[in-house]
Amino acid sequence: MKIIRNANLHAPEPLGLRDIVVCSGKIAAIHQCGVTTGGLECDEYDAGGDIVCPGFVDNHAHVLGGGGGLGFSSRAPELQASQLIKAGITSVIGMLGFDATSKNMAALVSKTKALREDGVSAYCLTGATLEHPVPTLTGMIRTDIAFVDEIIGVGEISISELGYGYDSFGAGAQYVAEAAVAGLLAGRLSRKAGYLCLQVPPYLSQVLKPMFQVVEKTGIPITHFIPSHVNQTDGYMEDAAEWGRRGGWVDIGANYSPENNYARATLPSEAYRRLLEAGVGADRILISSDGNGAPPKEEKGENKPRVANYMPMRNLHRALCRIMDEGIAELPQALAAVTSNVARATGLTQKGRLAPGCDADLLVLDRNLGIRSVFAMGQAAMIDGELRRRGMFDRILLDELS
Repeated sequence: MKIIRNANLHAPEPLGLRDIVVCSGKIAAIHQCGVTTGGLECDEYDAGGDIVCPGFVDNHAHVLGGGGGLGFSSRAPELQASQLIKAGITSVIGMLGFDATSKNMAALVSKTKALREDGVSAYCLTGATLEHPVPTLTGMIRTDIAFVDEIIGVGEISISELGYGYDSFGAGAQYVAEAAVAGLLAGRLSRKAGYLCLQVPPYLSQVLKPMFQVVEKTGIPITHFIPSHVNQTDGYMEDAAEWGRRGGWVDIGANYSPENNYARATLPSEAYRRLLEAGVGADRILISSDGNGAPPKEEKGENKPRVANYMPMRNLHRALCRIMDEGIAELPQALAAVTSNVARATGLTQKGRLAPGCDADLLVLDRNLGIRSVFAMGQAAMIDGELRRRGMFDRILLDELS
């Protein structure tokens, strides 16, 4: 057992000062401060009135390492558990991206299992950005989701069968619809969301318009799709606003910004504000990192070498802080975009909120919203800035780098 005392609890809705009782990785109870243990032995942590909120749920990360578009040396390395913990991410959903040639579903599921062994709640999607039909582990989307515990959906899949940089002139959207139905049916069988993560090519002139047609013609629920990183271009933002007004999920990319070599992108905080002003409900907005990806930098010029643009995991937290610093939203609303909204969109019903019966994934944030401590499934992963949980090779890698 463990008690987190004197927590300024945001679940993500504000609940005031509370003591949180944790047992076997779950939240057992939430009480007024001063709860007694009845003689039971337990660890105690005093939050000292600091904010305690759910651990971040990142619905889009490249745990195997993204990139590869500029040669084999441009492939990012595998994600380490400590990168997630220091970024406040206690639940991560990994996927294949550009490179499904040197990386495959077996490796992705293996990495997901490894992160779980390292103390992080990890899941993955079946498929890859540029592949129609998508690569799977068992040979079918349905059996991947139905029988592989770690696989909870499909994606990320490009709307264009020609890949991320080109307009479709064939059945790209039709295939996405077929893949979505396979995920939907398998999800119902296995009690998972079975949702589909969309990759919309930044140069696609039609942007989300083919997906509006898919929803209208097929009747697939609009909430079954998550369009990724809608702040990449103004055209994408316009379609995403309409998508959100119709009740769909809208995912802002924390790493897509003019400050991070994406000249045509909108700052994540500004994208959040624009979506709210366009009439999208705050409960429909997600923020994800695309973390550990490494697409080519959007730089042009004869004297500028083509280099990979690494996507840090920590920028998810930075996007949240910037929304708050700029006064765009109140803390509970902003927190929902990286916690409870994401959990609802992806079917992770035990994540993203703090209530009895939920997984004990907690962040302690100081008064400047800095990440002070992290608890993952009830275990101390970082206390007062000091890592307590590491992956098997984390320390070795850090020693090598130092």
